[in-house]
Amino acid sequence: MVLPPEVVHPVGEVEIPKKQALSTAIEVETYAGKIHVEWDPTAAVTPIGQLAFFIEFLKLGHRFEQWVDDCPLYYASNNAPQTIDVLGSLFLSILS
Repeated sequence: MVLPPEVVHPVGEVEIPKKQALSTAIEVETYAGKIHVEWDPTAAVTPIGQLAFFIEFLKLGHRFEQWVDDCPLYYASNNAPQTIDVLGSLFLSILS
């Protein structure tokens, strides 16, 4: 009977990389431009804390613009809001 060598797996990385804190700002692309999101581990959790990342998903995925372009909503008054404002308010009210 032949026994396998004592070391079966090769030695991996000797140094384990240290975890970085999430205190550094993360750039998020929104419709108003780039914003910097920074985590505070001592702050209270809010229901819309992840909203910036969801807005980035909608913008980079071209989901929101297509929805606004395909919407049949039309106002003729000079004081009427734009379609994007109405749909954006509706969308945010559903999310919250």
